[in-house]
Amino acid sequence: MGNATTLFVKIKSSIHKMSCWALSLGMGWVLVMMFLTTLDVGGRYFFSSPIPGAIEMSEFMLAIFGVLGIAYTHGAGANVKVTMLTGKLPVRGASLLELITGVLSFQIVAMLVWYGVIMGMEEFRNGTTTDTLAIPVYPLHLLLSMGAFLLALEILMTIVSAATAMITGTLAQDEN
Repeated sequence: MGNATTLFVKIKSSIHKMSCWALSLGMGWVLVMMFLTTLDVGGRYFFSSPIPGAIEMSEFMLAIFGVLGIAYTHGAGANVKVTMLTGKLPVRGASLLELITGVLSFQIVAMLVWYGVIMGMEEFRNGTTTDTLAIPVYPLHLLLSMGAFLLALEILMTIVSAATAMITGTLAQDEN
C-alpha cells in the first residue's frame, strides 16, 4: 500500500503543478488585460481615441483567466462548499457523497473537454475569426479544453481520495 500511496501523491503533486502553471498563465493574461483596459480608458478619456478591439480582447482574456484558473481552485479546495450535511456524516458517508458528486462532475467536465476540442477543430476548419480584430477563435476552444482537462484530472484525484477514504474509513493526510 505504501508504494501506491507514494505514487498517488507524486501524480497528485504533478497535476497540481500543472494547475499552478495554468493559473500563472491566466494571471499573466489578467495583467495584460488590466494594462490594455487602462490604456483604452485613458485613450478614450484624454484623447477621445479608444483602442480598437480592446473590449473584444478583454472579453477573451477574461475567459482565458477563468478557464485556466478553475483547476487550481478545485485542487486547492478554494471553491465554495456547503458542508451542513456532510459535516455531520461519518467519514464513509461523507466520502460516498463526495465520490458520487466527483463522478458526476468528472462526466460533465469530460464532455466539456471533448466538445471543446470538437468545436476548436470545427472553428479551425471554418476559419472563424472575431468581428473587429479578425483573431482566430479556435485557440480559445482549445484553451477551454486544456483548462477543463486539468480540472478533470483534479476531479479524478478527488475521486480516488474519496474512494480511499470510503474504503478505509479515514481521511488522507492532506485532507485532515
